[in-house]
Amino acid sequence: MTGPPHAGSEGAPDGIIPLFLPLPARIFERRAARFCELAPGHAVGDYLAALAALAEAQRVACQQVPDAPEGRDLPVDVPQRVAEARQGDAWLAPLRVILSEMKGARLPDPARAAMARLEKSTPETLRALAGALLTGSCDQIDLAAALFVAAALQVSWTVLAASLPRDAIQCGDRGCPVCGSPPVAAKVLGGDKLRYLVCSLCAAEWHLTRVVCATCGAPERISYFAIEGDQGAVKAEACGRCRTYLKLFYLEKTPRAEPFADDVATLSLDLLMAEEKYSRGGVNLFLLPGVQP
Repeated sequence: MTGPPHAGSEGAPDGIIPLFLPLPARIFERRAARFCELAPGHAVGDYLAALAALAEAQRVACQQVPDAPEGRDLPVDVPQRVAEARQGDAWLAPLRVILSEMKGARLPDPARAAMARLEKSTPETLRALAGALLTGSCDQIDLAAALFVAAALQVSWTVLAASLPRDAIQCGDRGCPVCGSPPVAAKVLGGDKLRYLVCSLCAAEWHLTRVVCATCGAPERISYFAIEGDQGAVKAEACGRCRTYLKLFYLEKTPRAEPFADDVATLSLDLLMAEEKYSRGGVNLFLLPGVQP
């Protein structure tokens, strides 16, 4: 669920809201509920159940992050705020809450070992791990520990996105207009079929014209793939120019779909796309390269 609509670009077509900013606690509450719904009987059900616990821990962490600073309705230099957030340590407080909350969850031994390493890590080590995640440099990092750091970063950035003033954000052609991160997936609304990309980091949602590659912007050589028998609830929109794809979740077919949860639950579509020689154009911080559900 998103918060009130915020205008994000000039000259948007009538009836299209360019940008939605998140309601942090509600975002993670819905995500946890969807993971719980998808887990029973699923091939990666144990992982989905663990992610449900992680999303619930994120919800709790949201409640302990300071509210938006005073003066949120005053003009704000959004790029400066974003730059400061990338260099700051605001995410360390949510990380402590998440690690504490997850101690009561059912987790495999490697995950518990990763939590123990994080609790003993120096601030420098934690900052290096966060920096790698924010820049997409996930080679040779502690992937098990990175999952919990990613969850903390999501909390911090989602709260930041929610705190920004109205009309302060301009939608661009590439990446999240709030934080610049790639999308995790896209939601296609019901009757009007509008497409909104969902940020992998701050959960902002921004409109992008359909049948346009979300990675390179190409309007041609777009094709669609789906798993046989899923009744069109999810498709991969693939670009023949840059050879990437992004999942589209059709809310008319699955109203309760949540991009992060449903992305993890549709790994069979990722396998199909790998066979077709396409790579992911988006990022899911719960599906880091090398992490096996």
